[in-house]
Amino acid sequence: MTDAFDVIVIGGGVIGMSSAWRLAGTGRRVLLLERDRTGAEASSAAAGMLGAQLETSSPGPFFQLCLESRSLYQNYVDELREETGVDAQLNHNGIYQLALTETEAHALQRRMEWQIRAGGRAQFLSSREVYESEPLVARNFGALYLPDDGNIHAPLLIRALSLAVKRTCTVLEGAEAISIVTHNSLDYTVSTHSEKYVTRTVVVATGAWAPHLLPSLTGRIRPVKGQLLSIRPRRATLQRTIFHHHTYLVPKRDGTIVVGATEDKEAGFNRDVRADAVQYLLDSAQQVAPGLSDAVFVRSWIGHRPGSEDAHPWIGELAESPQLHVAVGHFRNGILLAPVTANMLLDSIERRPWPVHWQAFHPARVSHEGEVTI
Repeated sequence: MTDAFDVIVIGGGVIGMSSAWRLAGTGRRVLLLERDRTGAEASSAAAGMLGAQLETSSPGPFFQLCLESRSLYQNYVDELREETGVDAQLNHNGIYQLALTETEAHALQRRMEWQIRAGGRAQFLSSREVYESEPLVARNFGALYLPDDGNIHAPLLIRALSLAVKRTCTVLEGAEAISIVTHNSLDYTVSTHSEKYVTRTVVVATGAWAPHLLPSLTGRIRPVKGQLLSIRPRRATLQRTIFHHHTYLVPKRDGTIVVGATEDKEAGFNRDVRADAVQYLLDSAQQVAPGLSDAVFVRSWIGHRPGSEDAHPWIGELAESPQLHVAVGHFRNGILLAPVTANMLLDSIERRPWPVHWQAFHPARVSHEGEVTI
């Protein structure tokens, strides 16, 4: 049995590392357990879109949460750069949601209206305005311009977080947590294959693998395999992220463009990089931006995003287990929601009252019968 820690965070992805770093900043002794290496799974595979407005289909708590986390990002990356010297390349260059039909244009105009009413900035651009700013994209009926959305270089963000937690926490890589046992609801023993660690507070942030440690999440949190690829334009490139239906093209400062992403809810934890998925992504990119047809293929990769039964994250203390907290189910928005999730967990651990819109993501929203009450 090893020395006790104030908090044990299980999971070294963007959510786990952001939370561990935030908690360590309050003076707590934090142990971070990662079964592989920090950032090895979905976090490093992400395209890095910060689509707070892009990812929400209606006003409400999720829209508020996304806007809030996006507003935290500049300070978040500035603090990481000060701590580690790593620039995560935050880009405030906006996103174009493209309309390739007149029907899509009308739908995007309605979307613009509710987003403005709900506090977001949005503008519908004519096809001429789109072409003048992004001449590589397809003939279109305009685009919804979201000027405050942007992107970040996910691998650099993960590198910065990895350095930050290794400076402020005890980090054990290759240490898979296999059980959490409580003692009179006061202390927890977290066991790996070789050691046992004692704490009063546990945070489970293991993404799609959460049900392996917490069987009560089986069927509620599941892996959704996504495949992405990158290309390098031969000449001109995009100035901002272009999105249409399930296809996004995210330009990076190194000159590449990330194209994503497939969604396979039936693949489980399969890690194959499939040729048909590569073809699908290339065809989709060609449809959205035919001006990139002669770009050079760079590589393709996969990640397992943590989907949830209601498409929203689970964040907070489990009712049946005092001071056992979860932060899982972020699906496509783990990168975007990392800063606000860390704040939510800190307030949950310190038992500070949550704003109303945060409460929509607490595990208590699921009834005892398993029905989602949000």
